[in-house]
Amino acid sequence: MDPTAAEEMLHVRVQVPAGWEETLTWCLQREGWGAVIAERAFPSGILDGEEPPAKEQAVLSLVIPPERGARFAERLAALARDFGWADGAWSVEEQLRLREDWEALWRKQWRPFRCGTFVVHADFHEVQGLRRKPGDRLLWLRAGSAFGTGGHSSTRMALRTLQRWFEEGPVPRVLDLGTGSGILAVASAKLGADRVAGMDPDPASAPQARLTAAANFVADRCVFWRGGLETAAGSWDAVYANLHSDLIAENAGLLARRCALGGRLFAGGILDRKGEKTQKCLEREGFRLERRCQRGRWLTFEMRR
Repeated sequence: MDPTAAEEMLHVRVQVPAGWEETLTWCLQREGWGAVIAERAFPSGILDGEEPPAKEQAVLSLVIPPERGARFAERLAALARDFGWADGAWSVEEQLRLREDWEALWRKQWRPFRCGTFVVHADFHEVQGLRRKPGDRLLWLRAGSAFGTGGHSSTRMALRTLQRWFEEGPVPRVLDLGTGSGILAVASAKLGADRVAGMDPDPASAPQARLTAAANFVADRCVFWRGGLETAAGSWDAVYANLHSDLIAENAGLLARRCALGGRLFAGGILDRKGEKTQKCLEREGFRLERRCQRGRWLTFEMRR
């Protein structure tokens, strides 16, 4: 038997319509297909002052065992039908190669970027080479497979929102539902939150979020664990639910129970066609809309209970 055969993996590149990167990534990672990275990781045209996107499509990359290739193609075709993608709007390329180190692929694709006063970068970037302005805060992310690099519009809008909230007044207790890499939770601690908690069903999330907190010197104020939304408890001054439309709508009551009276909710990852339904579900649970933002086909709600 060829000793290199076990080391062969299938490198899959999926070209999808622009704006669907986050939704597809969420689906694939939750279904156990492993880590996914967006090759167009930080799309332009989604925040004020940025240039229009150069492409109408984005590319996702993942590495899977060769024996799962046929099953992956079937599942992707089913998702494309569910999402309503037109024929020719998406494609899949597969290449059999020797097993790649995931961090090497991450390093190749990941670029630092600015969001508000945060300069977001990976732990392997040279800090001295980053472009910084007076008052900037460095936000280090540890290389890994958990979802949430800050590149998608909803995450970047969340970063800007929480910065504004902390400028308006103290936010002592923060709960991050579906924390992924921990980027929003750790950013809150860096902005001054006394107590931050985050959970995610992804087994890769909590370990990576803890490393991110440690890299940013806020580990003493952050707690992360693996679990669903129902595992959260207590009353919080701010709740981040940067999830997706259906999950937010279905759990509107739970979000209300976790948000303190007078507290704030950030709801993100909401598709434009599901915005009205999601908003009504939250309002029925006592939330009041304070701000609604849209970038491309993504909506975010800032609400007060």
